[in-house]
Amino acid sequence: MIDWNQVRKFRHVTESSPPEWPAGVKAISLEGVTLLGIHQSTGELYWDGQAVVTEKRLANYERRLALAVTIATGVMAVIEAGRAAGWITH
Repeated sequence: MIDWNQVRKFRHVTESSPPEWPAGVKAISLEGVTLLGIHQSTGELYWDGQAVVTEKRLANYERRLALAVTIATGVMAVIEAGRAAGWITH
């Protein structure tokens, strides 16, 4: 039987993290890997019973910029199609 309190006690390695890692991020020990789990029906990843969030959503201004670029690309495609068909001349 697994002693979960013991696993949680040693979930991280005792050595310092690499200097290029963000502050507060620690490596998982081999014993700590036991705290990783996968939901059987959804396949979602969990760490010590909490869902691991792996998606990053675009900010509002990034969405607006993507929409503007999409619209501009569509307009340019219509203009170029019109030129190719001879509907639009320089």
